[in-house]
Amino acid sequence: MLVKTQENNLSVEHLKFDVEKVDMFGNMGDKSMPIIIDVPTEDRVMLVRKDTKEYISTVGGRYYPVNYWELAEKQAEGLEQSGLLKKGDFEVKDYFFEGVRKFRRDVTWKDLTIEPKVGDIVNFRQSCSTSLNGSWPTITDGTPSRLACANGMVSPMWQLIFKFRHTVGFEIENLVNIFKISTERFFEMEPYFNSMGNKSISKSEIEMALRETICKRKPTGKNKRNHNQKLLGWLLEQFDVESNELGTTLWAFYNTLTHWATHPELYDYKENTKYHNLAEKNKDKVLIFMRSPQWQKFMSR
Repeated sequence: MLVKTQENNLSVEHLKFDVEKVDMFGNMGDKSMPIIIDVPTEDRVMLVRKDTKEYISTVGGRYYPVNYWELAEKQAEGLEQSGLLKKGDFEVKDYFFEGVRKFRRDVTWKDLTIEPKVGDIVNFRQSCSTSLNGSWPTITDGTPSRLACANGMVSPMWQLIFKFRHTVGFEIENLVNIFKISTERFFEMEPYFNSMGNKSISKSEIEMALRETICKRKPTGKNKRNHNQKLLGWLLEQFDVESNELGTTLWAFYNTLTHWATHPELYDYKENTKYHNLAEKNKDKVLIFMRSPQWQKFMSR
């Protein structure tokens, strides 16, 4: 759920609530606390909002929660050091998922752009996300965002995505340089994206690559195919859509993959699906593919 949008403003005041770990038995007299049953308590504690005592999750005693405002402040420091805050107008969007259990902040620059094909604009988004219940690691990534696609794109060409688990030894101070590096790398993407727009690829080549990677599956007694035929068909149809505008190029294929990853509701249309979790899984699959021999072969042409 989008909770706040800001223009050229990295304020964290609306995120300034702390969380704390509370002994599961020590607060049973407090009626605002939930009663947890049949959970080992020696190494488990409750995580609650410090201001409202709202229950968030049950976590391990060694769990290290990251307050949202801390993460957003470190992102702001990294962006300041990179110099990007002085280079153009930006928009900040903050999201909560599953109540306040998960958080993401997107900072998008409207006028820092790459144009792989004439009229097809890509601008820069710097994101950070984390969770209070441990289901998401702390992540920062620098992502090119295609203006033709409201949900954006993933960017796996460089190591722009950094993940940290909330465990003992995690130092949020270390994120400042990582935020700085990921923003600077955006400008290295321009020749890479431009080269995609100039490389041709056939639909049969795409089909073979997908059968061997993203669509690959183990045959079963019921379904003896070694690939997911439904997903393969969907991706090939989407390539037709993208290539109508972008030509039969590697750029169109790339956008096919990122469209699938960032729009899970269009393919994975199961009821009650948590699409933000599904999108993360799909993005990881695309990241793996972008490092595969199949993709490297296409790029080496």
